[in-house]
Amino acid sequence: MSTSVSRTPQQQAANPVRKDVSTSVLKTSMRCEWRLLRTDLGWWSAIALLLACLLFALHNGCVRLDERARSILAEQQDEAERLATLTRQLGQIERGEVKPPDAPYRDPGNAIYVGRRQAATVAYLPNAPLAVTAVGLADLYPHSFQVSAGSKDSFLFVDEIANPTHLLSGSFDVAFVIVYLYPLVLLALSYNVLSSEREQGTLALTVASSAPLMTVLAGKLAVRTGSVIAAAIVTLGCALLLVTGGAAGLASLALLTLTIGFYGLFWVALSLLVNSLGRDSSFNTVALVMAWVLLLLVAPAAMNATAQVFYPTPPRSEMVLAVRHAAIDAERDREATETKFREEHRSAGDRGDARSKQTLAVTLAADARADAMLANHEAQVRAQRRLSDRLAYLVPPVLINDAIVELAGNGPTRWDDYLERIGRFHTRWQSFFVDRASQGVALTSADYKAFPRFASSVAQTQGLATITWRVLTALTWVAAISTAIYLYAARRISHQA
Repeated sequence: MSTSVSRTPQQQAANPVRKDVSTSVLKTSMRCEWRLLRTDLGWWSAIALLLACLLFALHNGCVRLDERARSILAEQQDEAERLATLTRQLGQIERGEVKPPDAPYRDPGNAIYVGRRQAATVAYLPNAPLAVTAVGLADLYPHSFQVSAGSKDSFLFVDEIANPTHLLSGSFDVAFVIVYLYPLVLLALSYNVLSSEREQGTLALTVASSAPLMTVLAGKLAVRTGSVIAAAIVTLGCALLLVTGGAAGLASLALLTLTIGFYGLFWVALSLLVNSLGRDSSFNTVALVMAWVLLLLVAPAAMNATAQVFYPTPPRSEMVLAVRHAAIDAERDREATETKFREEHRSAGDRGDARSKQTLAVTLAADARADAMLANHEAQVRAQRRLSDRLAYLVPPVLINDAIVELAGNGPTRWDDYLERIGRFHTRWQSFFVDRASQGVALTSADYKAFPRFASSVAQTQGLATITWRVLTALTWVAAISTAIYLYAARRISHQA
């Protein structure tokens, strides 16, 4: 037999049902905070400033991509004009209309000179769907390479990459806004979430009530910082869809959204941790600013210095000069060899062919010397990058910056793959012309049609899985750190209550 016990109104008032207490406290806290903030001009100004910076950064990205497209188009038109001129001259020579030029560097049938200079082909990396969001490694290399049959330094460093002043100041892109400015707005809105309650005398009332203090603070932070995070995500997502015409990869856009959200939560958790120390708002401001400086300015510089100490590499300018000095030394060796050859073969009937072969051999030796120097430098750079990748787990903002750059298609993963494909194509291009030059075979009109071509327009997706894994790993680590900071801060605040 079952019995039912009914509670009197007095008992119900003394022991209320606590099923939805936390939810109601959270909603009430959010509602009250919204009423306070919706008339706060500073709060609206902070959001407006952040969104304006994001839109301006997107505008800069569009301008940069337009300049790159115009530069590549001009180089492709120049290549087409050069090939058309060479093809027309070679056709006239083959038909007997004109005689071959006396100078070998003007002969459209001379394989080595055509391959090294006149027929250099344009190769470039196509833009990724989110390329407008971050410059990344795109400012370390020219917009495109004019691959020739010479050494890699003949096209890797032949052009200036950008105005040195612009490189010194950096690029104002979306990655810069998210990594550097976005945390400042979040910290400005959350630095006194608890200390202001203590200074205004309302903290004692909150603690004396039945409302959990952490639930109240969570509601306040959800309105103060959650609105900023949501506004940044929605504005950036809509703007990217408009800028790219809907061509933005949904997977990349979703990962970018998670990146912005998790990064914002990291700084909010850090702000809550500083508030849990029980100091005043002035102390919180100084502590959070110092944390921002340490994580975004000092730590990345220390990482780069550490990588440079373990794997030293000369500056780019010194490396370029060293490669060019090696090429100059090889050129001197070639001239000395040619002079000696002319003295020893003054009456030889095949002097021209032998001289061409000797010149080709010395030139290839110079190219091999320069390529070996470049290969050693690239190996050191890759070692530095591996060490920096490991150290980045100590500095969450570096992980977030790397994630955004990777999603933009301008990170190490995609560019390393691109440079590797450039290297393989350079080998094919060299073989095509050097083999004919070594055999003393002149180029024909059919050879011009068979010139190797770099598949620049073909989208490369083999690195997509690697990029996704790198981004997800970074986000998981940042989320774990944020959770640990939040739980530790909540424990401290609960003990204070």
